[in-house]
Amino acid sequence: MKKVWCLFLLIILSISFCACGGVSETQNGSTLDNKTNSTSDNDSTTIDGETNNGETSNESDVSVTTAEESNTLKFGKTYSVNDDFYNNITSQEKELYYDLWDKDTKINIKIDISPSELYAIELAYQSGSAEQLELYRKCKLQLTVDDVDYNYDNVGIRMRGNTSKTNFCNSDGKVFDYVHFRFDLTETFDSTAYDTTDIQEDWTGNYSGKVQRENRTFATMQKFSIRWNKNYDNTYCREVYAYKMFEDNGVLTPNATCAQYSLKQGEDFENMGVCTLYETVDKRFIKRNFSTENEGGDLYKCVWGADFKSKNYGVESFNQTYHYTLKTNEKTSSHQSLENFIDTLKVANVTSEDFKEKIESIVDIDYFARFEAVNYLLGNPDCIRNNTNNFYIYFTPEGIGYLIPYDFDRCLGINKSWNPTGNGMTRITPYSTQKGAGGTVENPLYTKTILRNGLEEYKLLYKSKLQEVLDGNSFKYDTFKTIYNAYKLSYESSAMPATAIRSQCESKIEFSRFVFNESGANENEYDSTYLNISTSDYMSLKRQTALDNINF
Repeated sequence: MKKVWCLFLLIILSISFCACGGVSETQNGSTLDNKTNSTSDNDSTTIDGETNNGETSNESDVSVTTAEESNTLKFGKTYSVNDDFYNNITSQEKELYYDLWDKDTKINIKIDISPSELYAIELAYQSGSAEQLELYRKCKLQLTVDDVDYNYDNVGIRMRGNTSKTNFCNSDGKVFDYVHFRFDLTETFDSTAYDTTDIQEDWTGNYSGKVQRENRTFATMQKFSIRWNKNYDNTYCREVYAYKMFEDNGVLTPNATCAQYSLKQGEDFENMGVCTLYETVDKRFIKRNFSTENEGGDLYKCVWGADFKSKNYGVESFNQTYHYTLKTNEKTSSHQSLENFIDTLKVANVTSEDFKEKIESIVDIDYFARFEAVNYLLGNPDCIRNNTNNFYIYFTPEGIGYLIPYDFDRCLGINKSWNPTGNGMTRITPYSTQKGAGGTVENPLYTKTILRNGLEEYKLLYKSKLQEVLDGNSFKYDTFKTIYNAYKLSYESSAMPATAIRSQCESKIEFSRFVFNESGANENEYDSTYLNISTSDYMSLKRQTALDNINF
């Protein structure tokens, strides 16, 4: 009888344990359409009205053996905030930073710039001088966040971009085309580069004023930028969604959101339409997102040709461009981490016994697999995998590399002006060595780990991360539509620019495409370089390609 009672008790306990959920593992669950409160003094976040201590429930059936947990840093909404970063920042400004990127926050930007200063930016472009293009001119800036105004005088403004830079302004300050802008709240305008200008400032006897300028912030940021909808994304938010998708899957990502902006033209501010507002990847970004022991390393901005075979690197210079441009430790770095990264990838042999040891001494492989799972599904032909372009890499003081995505204005079916695969990247398979921009992937970080001839264990890891994203909510159109609807509600009425702007720029800009809608190319037009594929069609096609080819 005792044995029967013991057995009965064991069954009851087992049922109770299962009903309580047992022992659960945690990961970055899908929170794309939820507003996360990250401003409390502890690490808790609010998701769907319930509080949990920096963790989200695991909804995936995928079970994966990954790198040692202690060696894997976590990023995303619920991780990787360095509390030390906020030591001298008010709780109000910290809260503003997190609110700024929320889909339900409405932002209006007014750029108050004199005709002569706006034309000076145009002349800098005409000069062809990199030094002139990088030189900030002066403006006033008003940022309105949910009806609260934040005003700044003497703000640095310059043209932003690469191939997007163009002539845009007449000598009277009237624009005839659109360009992207970068802003710097800390510019002091006192370098010798301003000797021949009328905006140079003299801080003699006002040291405290200069220090105050050098430490000026908006929502904890010192620099940020805006870009107009150059590729006519009719949802206005595909790139914003891409960053949210990276973040939701635990990848270190700069924030972005939509905003309405106006530009001073003559005596009036004229509505320019809807732009994207971007967080800058810089020293502050690294300090915000890495713990004290992991900050302080080398950050590189990587452009076309950054294939981790080339050693074309250096500190930013007006006279030379690099594949890898150092953005931190400019005066002290020996570039040892990058050198070691490239050298190790070169000599590491997939068939050797120490291959894993070599690879995991330079890269967080679990993080990289997560990065590429999202990167693959987004289908950007101008990314690290498809064009050795448009990413940052940060090395911790121990030399572990972390990729940071940026410039995803060609993703989720955006084909305007460039459709290199002829199908909006919907047919590239997960392990393919085909580059979206043309040619073959030769980047050893990819070829020796997760692509066709890589290590099987790493390919299985990549497969599991890809399956997690496919099984989660972030790569679902319903999730995207929630964010799209929020931005449409806030900005649809201001998407069409003012009559004066349309008149001035009508020969350059297709204003008929400045509307919010979810339409896209027909099936027989997927090879178009004029029409974008709809987000829903892209997600459906890409998902099918991924599922059909998820086994290698």
